[in-house]
Amino acid sequence: MIQDPIAIAVILLAVVVIAQRWHKRFKNAPVMRILPTPVWCYIPPTLLTTAGILPIESPLYDWISTYVLPGCLILLLMTTDLKTLRKIGKHAVIAFFGSSCAVFVGGVICYFLFKNWIGPESDKAIATLMASWIGGTANQLAVKHATGLSDQLFAPLFISDITMVYVWMTLLMILSGSQKKIDRMINADSKQLEEILHGAREKGPEKKKLTLDTLLKLLILGFGIGILCTWGSRQIPEIGNAVNQATWVIILVTTAGLLLSLTRFARKEEENANQIGYFFFYFVLASTGAKANLLAVFLAPLFLLVAFVWMAIQGILYLLYARALRIPIGLFATSSQANLGGVVSAPIVASTYDSKLVPVALILAIFGNGIGNYVGILTAQLLRLF
Repeated sequence: MIQDPIAIAVILLAVVVIAQRWHKRFKNAPVMRILPTPVWCYIPPTLLTTAGILPIESPLYDWISTYVLPGCLILLLMTTDLKTLRKIGKHAVIAFFGSSCAVFVGGVICYFLFKNWIGPESDKAIATLMASWIGGTANQLAVKHATGLSDQLFAPLFISDITMVYVWMTLLMILSGSQKKIDRMINADSKQLEEILHGAREKGPEKKKLTLDTLLKLLILGFGIGILCTWGSRQIPEIGNAVNQATWVIILVTTAGLLLSLTRFARKEEENANQIGYFFFYFVLASTGAKANLLAVFLAPLFLLVAFVWMAIQGILYLLYARALRIPIGLFATSSQANLGGVVSAPIVASTYDSKLVPVALILAIFGNGIGNYVGILTAQLLRLF
């Protein structure tokens, strides 16, 4: 078993580099849609730990959670363009809000249905999955850290999350072939979609070459603010067992990242910040995978059941909401996948309905990233009351 922290770090970094190169080379392959980059970063270290090559505990893992996670979250959250929500109109925001509420209600129902089966960490598990289905994998990892969910429960939760999200994604893509028929059935208001498509723009972040100077600035900014947030969390008193230091770290980091996104520098370096942020996020994810044993997948059937029931409940609730507000199926699918799938899969689903919906999907998914941490932490505090 390898114990040297530097050797472990080199192995984890190698996993991340290989996973990113694999994604770049085969990004259009069906396997990359079913098993995205986070899976290739998480599963290999888990296999290495199960095989006895990597240790399940190491000071390196604690260091990564304490310092690297806040830094990469700052870099990712500073790319959130909150102002663009105005461009896509109220109908898209209303649809996204409805999807988020359906996910939230579905999660609360599943908590009461399965809390005795999951055990003492049921509130943490539901809150962690909630963060993922409102925002994305980065939110899932942040709330896992904030709530203190064990690595052994996180492993089957992560597998179930990926599986069910892509089942839902496939269903939404299949429905795209019958969107006119479905819109007639639910008496959808086509003007809603027309207004959104008129306001949407294909403009993406300005592409700039990543120079050494820019790299150093972003590292100092992201990790500097992350360290300040970690220090600040130690100055804030804990609130019983509900809000501890880890919770305060994520709250402070999320708030700081969103405030930073309003600056001119954040808009100027959006693409570079995103690139660096995801690299370190995948590094954190790889270290999380190394702390889990593959034998934990024997718990996956339970979490697959939880995820399936949750997905069914939120789907029914959101369909009723869409029917009441006459939301077109194209907007329904785009906003739903923006919540459940995030920035990776939402544009794919949107493009099957209308290519002009792609920027709308990205905007909604990025907004979900911005609120996912808050919703996940609030969910954990709410469920602790019962």
